[in-house]
Amino acid sequence: MKLLPLTFAVAASLQTLVAATPLTPDANLWVIQEASGIFSSLNVLLRGGDEDLGKNRTLNDVIRDVSHDDDLVDIDYVSMEPQYPVRSTPVHINAQAYVKERIEAATANIRVKYGFLTLLNRDYDLCEELKTNLNKTCPVDEGVIEVNVDVDVPGFVPPGNFYLEARAWRNEDEKQIGRILAKVHF
Repeated sequence: MKLLPLTFAVAASLQTLVAATPLTPDANLWVIQEASGIFSSLNVLLRGGDEDLGKNRTLNDVIRDVSHDDDLVDIDYVSMEPQYPVRSTPVHINAQAYVKERIEAATANIRVKYGFLTLLNRDYDLCEELKTNLNKTCPVDEGVIEVNVDVDVPGFVPPGNFYLEARAWRNEDEKQIGRILAKVHF
């Protein structure tokens, strides 16, 4: 089974998000309450509202594909079970996409916000992540691929809105592989 780097980045970033969340309801309840309602849209929160959102296509209740038509991957679908992440419940993510060109090496930037607080803004070597977490390797060849990933959602995730932006690009020419936005409310 080949693995779609962008979809893996989403699953890995969700797992990183919930594992790295430094806030707890007891310690920062007032921050959580204030941060939850400040931004009404993901676009305003992540990019200030001026950026071209590409396809801006809803993939499910949580994820939007904001890739452009000339990106290296066309995402056909992303399904999640359960349909919306729940504390203390594993999430199974199944996705299918078409890779337009071979990807030898790739990087993804994952940005996670909790209300207006940035919890994570980090670049990941997607080939290393594939190897470490799923025992898969690059390159990813042209063609249709399907991805199945399980993510554990711990019970200690604080209440509020979490916003995720994942953007991946091919290392050799920095051509965008794809970009997604996600919003999860716990």
